[in-house]
Order: sequence, then C-alpha cells, then structure tokens
Amino acid sequence: MLLSSTISAVILLAAAADSARILGVFPVPSISHQYVFRTLTLELAKRGHELVVITPDPAFLKTKPPYNITEIDVSSSYNIVKQFQSDMTNYKRGVVVDVKTMLSFDTYRKMLQVYVEQLNHPAVEKIIQDKNQQFDLIILEGFLNYHLILTEIFKAPAILISSFHGFAESYEIVGAVARHPIFYPGIMRKNYENLTLIEKIYEAKMEYDYMRVFQQVDDYENQLLKTKFGPKSPTVSELKNNIDFLLINSNQIFCNNRPVPPNVAFVGPLHLQPLKELPQDLKSYMDNSDTGVIYVSLGTNVRPSNMDEELLNAFLGAFEALPYDILWKFDGDNLTKIPKNVKIQKWFPQRDLLAHPNVKLFVMQGGLQSTDEAIDAGVPLVTIPMLGDQYFNAHKHEQLGIGVKLDALTLDAKALLEGIRHVLNNKSYRENIRKLKEIMDDQLQTPMERAVWWTEYVIRHKGARHLRSLAANISWAEYLMADVLFTLAAIAFSTLLAIALVIKFMLSTLFRISVTKNKIKQS
Repeated sequence: MLLSSTISAVILLAAAADSARILGVFPVPSISHQYVFRTLTLELAKRGHELVVITPDPAFLKTKPPYNITEIDVSSSYNIVKQFQSDMTNYKRGVVVDVKTMLSFDTYRKMLQVYVEQLNHPAVEKIIQDKNQQFDLIILEGFLNYHLILTEIFKAPAILISSFHGFAESYEIVGAVARHPIFYPGIMRKNYENLTLIEKIYEAKMEYDYMRVFQQVDDYENQLLKTKFGPKSPTVSELKNNIDFLLINSNQIFCNNRPVPPNVAFVGPLHLQPLKELPQDLKSYMDNSDTGVIYVSLGTNVRPSNMDEELLNAFLGAFEALPYDILWKFDGDNLTKIPKNVKIQKWFPQRDLLAHPNVKLFVMQGGLQSTDEAIDAGVPLVTIPMLGDQYFNAHKHEQLGIGVKLDALTLDAKALLEGIRHVLNNKSYRENIRKLKEIMDDQLQTPMERAVWWTEYVIRHKGARHLRSLAANISWAEYLMADVLFTLAAIAFSTLLAIALVIKFMLSTLFRISVTKNKIKQS
C-alpha cells in the first residue's frame, strides 16, 4: 500500500513537472472554427496542462469544467458578427457572398471589432492587468493580428493555429512559401488551374489586391493597438516576430503541397472524433432506406432559410425528382411543400451520419471540416460553394476527382439534378475519395498526436526560434531582393547608356571627320 502510494506520488510529481500553463485565444465566432481548437485544448488538458481559454463557444457552458481548464466566455462577439452580416446588402440569391466582398477592407475592419471587444472583456482585462499572470505558451488563432499583443504582454512562446488551410499572411510570418497566384493561391480564390493568359493576369491582380487589403488591415490594427495600449505599443509587424510555430488543420494535399519550413506542421483533420451510434430514430431511417440516402448540409455559416425563392425551389425540385431519400439540414421553419422523400431537421450528427453505409452522396457547401468528414467516410461530393474558402475547396474536390462543383449563382433544378446523377452514376468518385482517405491516413502519427507533440516541443524548448526561416516575416521587397535587382538594373541601364553615348560620340566624330574630308576635297 505504501509502495503504491509512493509510486502514485512520483507519477503525479512527474506530471506536474511536465505540465505547462497555456493561454488559448480563439476569437472568431464560428462553431466550425471553435470545434477544431476545442479538440486540441481538451487533449492538452487531459495530458495535465493547465489552460485558460478565451472563446466565443465555451465547451463547459452548462457543465463544470475540469479543474485545469478556465474558460472566458466571449460569446457576445456573435452579436457583432450578426450585426455586420445583417448590414451586408450584397448577398446574392440570399446566401452567396461575393469573393471581393469577403476580401474587402471594410469586412475585416468590422471583424476587428470582435477582437477589440474580446480584449476589452472584464475577465480578459483582469488577466492582462495582473502582473502575476504567467504562461508557458500562448496558442492563438491565425487570422487577424490584433490579439498578438498578448505575446508581448506575457513574454511567452507562441503558436499560431488555423482551423483550415491557413491564410497566406500566417505562412509569411513563419517564412513559408506564402503566395503564388497559380501554384499557391490564397484560400479565398476561385480559380488557379488551367488558366488562360488573361485569367492568369486577372488572378495575379486579385492576389495583389488581397495583399494590399491585408496591409491596410495591419495599418488599422496598429492604430487600434496604440489606442488601447499606448503610443509605444509594438507594431503588428514587430509582434509577428514573436510567433514560434504554425499549426495548420489541413493535410498537405489540400494545401497544394506548399513548401514550408520545419516550424510548420500540418495537423488536419484535427477535429475528427471517434464515431458514435446514431440516435435510434435516425438509425432506423438510414437502415430502412431501400434506395439509399443523400445527405444535404450547407454548413454552419450558410442559412438555407435565407435562400431566395428561386434557389430554394431549385433544391426542392431536384430532390423531388430523385429516387433517393434526402436528409436536409435546414435551419428555418418556413419550408412548405416538402417532397415526400425529403426529411428536414435543424441539426444532424453529421460525422456519424456520413459513416453509415447507406449514404450515397453528400451535397455540401465546401467547408473544410465537412470535406474531412466526407473523406473519412468515403462519401463523394456535390459542392455548391457560397462564401470564404469554399470556392477553393470546391475546386480541389474536382481536381482530386472526389466530387463536382456547381455555381450557386446560376443553379437551377436541372443543373443540380444533373450534378447529383453524374456523381452517383460514376463509380470513380467514390473510388477516388476512398483512395484519398488511404493516402491521408498513411502517416506515422495521427493528426492529434502530431499537434500535441509539436505543442509540447515548443513548451519544452521555451520556443522554436531555432526552426525559424531566415525568410520569416520579411517584406516582399526583401524576399525578392529588390535592392539587389534595382542595383543590377541600374548598373545595366548605366552600362547601356554609357555604350550608347560612346557609340553616339564615335558616330558623331566619324560624321565630323567625313564632313571635313568632303570640304577639303571640294576646296
């Protein structure tokens, strides 16, 4: 008994010695983002680390959290997002957001209100003002940069984490190959393959516009930081130098196999949890479907109830013409004349549902988490992108042969019906997605093991500056050696100018000599 107690005490002491105090800062009010971060923070807590998590979606809102997790609830951020979403007047067909709108400075400026409000939250301010607060690591969501000031306040190593492929700006911070309009396009881009010369010029301009907007955002964040933390506050560019590591919740395949330095780890799909039994009523529905089931969900950020009448009728018309049972995740109560083969609910256990062998197809919006779940279940896709990175993902679905993409702006019942039938009648889509799962699963570590290992690596070594690329967080002028190129161009121009002047002088001299000789002959 004494020996057992001694062993237990030694184990506890060892765990305590290895445990760290971690601050998690995940500002974006989107449950699909938060599920990813929550999965990692809960796993770190299980391993004995103490976590303070700032989140708009607390995991323990209705239950008591574990002793080593403190959550700061900033769910009021959803009110800001709902407000500026309602202010947007350029939704097309009720639900489609144009890429240019998503990439506008005004959109990001409004989104920054979320970050500002969260750092003004009394519980967050209390931590900031408490000089006794110390953290061994800070994990921050990679998107906007206002919250990077926390790395300066607490002087702790920092990891950026993205809930999807990662923004080009996050890659730039750590020195990865961040931008190329064709090979490594930004995740908000629609087209990047098999382009004509005119299309390539247009996409290059889009990439440039994207860079310019984010520079405007950085400048605006600098103003906000000085307003909140004083005129001596570090600039965003200076704060970016505090980042030690980048975690990307995606597989390299979905990031075009982007070259990255060793302080970047692809840890997707991080959010996949062990499968659970379906609720009995849903299980019976799935088991008893004679023809099979098509599952339809447009994700958490698109509300089907906002579709205009024409688009809504396109969905209903296509579904009614199919011999399959349809499960449609629909958020509203305004749907009338529902076809007999369509069952509607406001929520489905999507991951567990997709794993049922009777699911024939997934009609979706192109979200990365939904894509990961479909790949894991081996279910082919019909993708109708409507905002954000969904266009990029939809293009990738076609590129990998795991689905087809349809244009929501021109979609009608006929086009949707043809897309569904095409995928269902072509076995290659199911074969391709199953093969893709095999490839993505063939790794030494699970995504969670890799994410935890690198997180604890940064803790153990009190940072990861030794893995940092020399190209980290430098300007494009520096990266492209603009000073060298300018100097060489100046030398080349000067040389050519000198040669031209010499030739001009020689020709002028020869001309004068010739004129002189002619005058002598004439005289």
